[in-house]
Amino acid sequence: MRIGWIGIGRMGRPMVVNLVRKGFDVTVQNRSQDKVAEIAAMGATAGESFAQMAAELDAVHTCLPGTELVRGVVSGLVDAARPGLLIVDHSTIHPDAARELASRAAARGVAYLDAPVSGSGPVAERGELTIMCGGDADAFEQARPAMEAMGRTVALMGPSGSGALTKIVNNVLMAANLAVAMEGLLFAVKAGLDPQALFAVVRTASGASRTWERNVPRILSRDFGADGAVWLTSEDQELAHELAEAMGGLDLPVFEASRAFWASAVAAGLGQEDPSHAVTMLEERLGFTAAG
Repeated sequence: MRIGWIGIGRMGRPMVVNLVRKGFDVTVQNRSQDKVAEIAAMGATAGESFAQMAAELDAVHTCLPGTELVRGVVSGLVDAARPGLLIVDHSTIHPDAARELASRAAARGVAYLDAPVSGSGPVAERGELTIMCGGDADAFEQARPAMEAMGRTVALMGPSGSGALTKIVNNVLMAANLAVAMEGLLFAVKAGLDPQALFAVVRTASGASRTWERNVPRILSRDFGADGAVWLTSEDQELAHELAEAMGGLDLPVFEASRAFWASAVAAGLGQEDPSHAVTMLEERLGFTAAG
């Protein structure tokens, strides 16, 4: 299968690198031609344009920030596509947009999967992402080999929009988990517990989580990393809020507290920082740091 790739960002780059390294025939395009040249040097082909890829290749994967950008790029691919093209979007977008794009693609004889991913940059580099898909079962099976080159867990969650919705639920859980993990850590430090000892014990206890495992060492070392961004976390919470409102104003008080936390972190100027960096906002409010 000849695969096109659009979007060589924080997550897209390690994903497409895995495809190239595992022997897939990949053509790449991106706004930044330096990134295209880098992937081409690894064995990929530099594409001429999005339209050329849609007209000539078997599948095009996209990994882009935001619903509107995805809508514009995918709509352009559909307009230029030959019948039989498969489009696989790995972005986090509104489920309604995924359904609209799937319908538009189907009208042109094109298959579309919403297939967002979960995992940090290092997880993507190891090819161990979770990829949650919505769409037609035959299209999913067609895309499966490429997705399994990038992910450890690849699952079809239901019809179009189901992958996008699953990702939103996952992000609601992650964001709330991280916010309360930071509060719990600071609570423990104020109470006099050794934070390193706390980390070691909780990681084996019922309060353990992947979020605790990933972020507490960063907070204690003050090496926050750059695997994500606070603004993206907040944007995901706003998307979930919009969906909850559309369901008749679903009352989710814990989620709303988490949503407010991440909006505050953006307002505090932390939007471009890794989500673990948001602990500094709490530390400023409380007057002490988790690191002591």
